[in-house]
Amino acid sequence: MIRIENKKTYRGEGVYIGRPSLLGNPFKIGQHGTREEVVQRYKAWLWRQIQLRGEVYAELKRLAAIAKQGELVLICWCKEPGRSVQCHGDVLESAVRWLHSVEALS
Repeated sequence: MIRIENKKTYRGEGVYIGRPSLLGNPFKIGQHGTREEVVQRYKAWLWRQIQLRGEVYAELKRLAAIAKQGELVLICWCKEPGRSVQCHGDVLESAVRWLHSVEALS
C-alpha cells in the first residue's frame, strides 16, 4: 500500500518527496504554470529520468521494494488532508506501482 501524507500534519515515518529531495518537483506553481501544468511537466520529467536509469530510477526501485514489503508513505507539502488535490506524489505513486508490476512480470 502507498499513501501520500502532508508534511505539515503527518507525524509518522515515511519518505520525504518534497523539494529539495531527489524526487521533489522542480517545477513551481505560478513560475512554471498551474498546479495541473506543473504536475504534467513533472510526469514528463520523471519519465525521462526513468529512461536514463540514473539516481531517480534507482530511488524509484528502492521505493517499489519498500512498497512490496508493506506500507510506503510518501511525504510532501502539497497533499492536503481531506481534499483531493493533485500532487506530484500522485505521479510518483503511479510510477512506483508501475515499476512494481514490471518487476513482477520479469
